[in-house]
Amino acid sequence: MQEELPKLQTKQQNFVSRYVANGLEGPSDAYSFAYDCQNMSKEAIAVEAQKLLKNPKIALWINYAKKNMQKVAVDELNYSIKDCFDELADVQRRAKEGNENFTQEIKAIELKGKLAGHFVDKHQVTGGSLADVLDKLK
Repeated sequence: MQEELPKLQTKQQNFVSRYVANGLEGPSDAYSFAYDCQNMSKEAIAVEAQKLLKNPKIALWINYAKKNMQKVAVDELNYSIKDCFDELADVQRRAKEGNENFTQEIKAIELKGKLAGHFVDKHQVTGGSLADVLDKLK
């Protein structure tokens, strides 16, 4: 059963979206994004942002977003090598059945696998200082 969340004003929605998108670390930035702050000091913005965070309606939305973000992260971490192989096998089967090009789909599966740590690009590092090596990687 889905939670019943209260309606927010547009500016409040913008605040919540920006706050959640910034990793829950930038209330002042989220406030500045959602509201006109041209004539406000940084301190005043911080105070108003904290007031919004204490608003019960906004707190419900932020908690809801945090729960959903955690679920998405867990789902992505649980993407196994078997999931990756199964998806690639399905693409392979469909490619053999027709003359379609599945390059983009294969790339998406590869990227998901890389994000889950299943594919690692190997680089040989030889000699030089750590700074030199990092410069070459840029």
